[in-house]
Amino acid sequence: MVLLAASAVRPPAAVRRGADNESGMRGVRDMELERLEPSDAAGPAVPDPARSRWNRFGLHGAYFLGMSGIGFCLPYLPLYLKDVKGFSDRGIAVVWVLSAVAGLVQFPIGLWSDRAGARKPFLVGSLALLAGAALLLPSATGGGAEWAWLVLLVVLFAENGPCRATVESMAGAEATRLAPPGGVGAALGALRFWRPVAIVLTALAGGALAEERGVGGLLGPVAALQGLAVVAALLIREGGRAGAGPVAGGTAPGGDGSLLKDPGLWAFVGAMVLFHVANAPPGAFLGLFLKHDLGAPARHLPYLFVVSMVAWAACVRPVGRLADRFGPKPLLVAGWAAMTARLVALALAREGWQVLAVQVLDGLAQGLFAVAAAAWVTARLGATRAGRAQVLVGCSLVFGSAVGPAVAALVVADLGYRGTFGVLAGGGAAATLVVAFLVPAPRRGAVQKGGGK
Repeated sequence: MVLLAASAVRPPAAVRRGADNESGMRGVRDMELERLEPSDAAGPAVPDPARSRWNRFGLHGAYFLGMSGIGFCLPYLPLYLKDVKGFSDRGIAVVWVLSAVAGLVQFPIGLWSDRAGARKPFLVGSLALLAGAALLLPSATGGGAEWAWLVLLVVLFAENGPCRATVESMAGAEATRLAPPGGVGAALGALRFWRPVAIVLTALAGGALAEERGVGGLLGPVAALQGLAVVAALLIREGGRAGAGPVAGGTAPGGDGSLLKDPGLWAFVGAMVLFHVANAPPGAFLGLFLKHDLGAPARHLPYLFVVSMVAWAACVRPVGRLADRFGPKPLLVAGWAAMTARLVALALAREGWQVLAVQVLDGLAQGLFAVAAAAWVTARLGATRAGRAQVLVGCSLVFGSAVGPAVAALVVADLGYRGTFGVLAGGGAAATLVVAFLVPAPRRGAVQKGGGK
């Protein structure tokens, strides 16, 4: 009877084999799905550490060399355009606006890079355009139809133009991809440490060369550095994704299309735009202010930006670690406040050494923004949308950098450089209030590794 009961309960061998086969097929399919679509809860698969180190070497090298051209743009490009190419102050401001508007091309690029899961092609292409623009700029003249060609080259080469904006966003997204769980802020800080270092080295070397060859003679060496950046970017080996959790205290919204209805996110986007509306015009006019209003020689112009970049380099790594540990909100308020204080101090400056001292605030504000803003947005959107997060920061930068010089161009002739800085300080104060009272602090109870709400 027991045997009969057991045989009645136990299925036939053929049925058992079929069930086993079906279960095995389901297991294989589940393993394939897990391999193709990593779970956000468990974290994406981390690539081989040796490959990650090689990728960081290529990424940081390409970023360092690509940003080195800003060491020419900040102190020398406005002077070069005015004294060599014949631009007026308003013409320089218009070119800054066009460059920033063209930089908005990074937004669709960020979306495409997220869908393709690849940043290398966009990095290589942008760096190649930078090298070509630097190489061709000295031969472009400002007569007749050549104006359009000259303006195009300046737009491609400018600090906030489409090429450098794309490099900034795609390099940040790649650094986020390579970051360990809970280490996004530190990874962004490690990457963006190289920007001020590159700018300082180029500006210091450029100061010596400018005495011998003139400002235009710097563009040949800069073009060579941009070409080396292309070589470094080609060393990146894109493959599997690294697991990058949010910063401490971060929240990662789900992929339910609710981002357009996130008031905290868009309040922060508005604050970032206002930051650059106020902060961008001094990049175009500060060297001219120092030379024409305060009587400083041209060889002193690089020191303005050396001081700023040294302060940036000194703070950017600690900012990344602090953002991971305590959350980015306090650092954001400090960054916006430092930017506003710098503009007020510039409007009051009467001596060249005072402007140099004020530039410490610029480096502090830029370093706080570069890491804390990117960390806040990455935490808000989630690591799987790193490209979108970086281009939101980048597009806010270029849009604000377009509006700011446009506003400055309307008032600089009547108010002068000093009065223009005062007007911009009012915009900086408004932006600081937005960050302090309208931008939410990330929740403190979020999981640091693997994401979580």
